[in-house]
Amino acid sequence: MSFKYYTVDTGIAASQIFWSFDSVADHVELCDYETTLPVFLRELPRDSVIVDAGCGLARWVIYLRRRGFKVIGTDLARAALVAAAQNGAQGWVFASDTLRLPLRDCSLGGVISLGVIEHDEAGPALALQELYRVLKPGGVALVSVPYNNPWRRCVINHLRRLRDWQKRRSGLKLQFAEYRFSGRELRRFLEQAGFVVQRLYADDFHLPLGKGLWVDSSSFFGYRAGMFEMKPGHKRWELNRRGRLLQRVAFAISPWLVAGGVLAVARRPET
Repeated sequence: MSFKYYTVDTGIAASQIFWSFDSVADHVELCDYETTLPVFLRELPRDSVIVDAGCGLARWVIYLRRRGFKVIGTDLARAALVAAAQNGAQGWVFASDTLRLPLRDCSLGGVISLGVIEHDEAGPALALQELYRVLKPGGVALVSVPYNNPWRRCVINHLRRLRDWQKRRSGLKLQFAEYRFSGRELRRFLEQAGFVVQRLYADDFHLPLGKGLWVDSSSFFGYRAGMFEMKPGHKRWELNRRGRLLQRVAFAISPWLVAGGVLAVARRPET
């Protein structure tokens, strides 16, 4: 595995934190800021059912259905699904474990897995095998994971290890949150599950929002005022002046330098 990321144990699973404090509308709005939005609109089929496995508040389900895609969503978090159903996803979402999807073999034209498979400490193999099982031959999978970018490898990871040590020394309990993968690692896991990887994309937000820098330090690069609270007049994922400057410079060189995630476009072979 690449980099193992821990958070303070607050009683909330790390995979559930970011949808727990904002509205469904706020999450749907984020889709327009995604640097990978053109990939979704270009690669996903319009004539076949797509499942968002681990959909949370179902932002992509709602957003893509408004644009004519046949998307359904599933998640273990029933509270998230209830909120999604009350705000535009009624009849399109259902509760299930993404490791055991209640769907037939080879039944879907597309699968979406965004920020899901990295949360299993045992690794992503079983989750990817399940996505492969339900996908039709020739079907497309869009899979994103946190990216162990150069900024993180050179700076942030070392600071995180030091901070984690300090937290443990002070008596705080830490919980495993996620793995951060290199593009090569994501490609290898997908290929081991049987997929053919067509291309990898840097996954982040367009300014004034930022994904990688905000997650790395939302109090230094953004407007976080407490554990989860934002300063008045500012939103989650919004970068402050120093964050916008660093992201603008980095993106001018290469978005891979600070990208929060890596998105793979992969297909199940026709035969």
